[in-house]
Amino acid sequence: MDSTIRDTTEGCLLRMRVIPRSSRNQVVGFENGVLKVKVQAPPVDGAANEAVLRFLAEWLNRPKNCLALLKGEQSRHKLVRVTGLKAAEVLELLAKQKLKGR
Repeated sequence: MDSTIRDTTEGCLLRMRVIPRSSRNQVVGFENGVLKVKVQAPPVDGAANEAVLRFLAEWLNRPKNCLALLKGEQSRHKLVRVTGLKAAEVLELLAKQKLKGR
């Protein structure tokens, strides 16, 4: 999991695989070394990228401007910077969500 999420001086970086056009927005968990995230938006005109950032901001309880898409604008594989949260905090949130059954 170290390459999936790592700390930086500003917060952390998340490597993820995004599945657009899903039935609902959800964090699936770690799969094949990346965080798998599903969003309802289609991959058209940046809609899926916007949906990923909006959903992650809500999921991580951060303002949307704390997230930035660094790589993968036209790919399912993305690199997102989260300002103000450390990797351990993101992992803790993921564990809590899994316990809730989300």
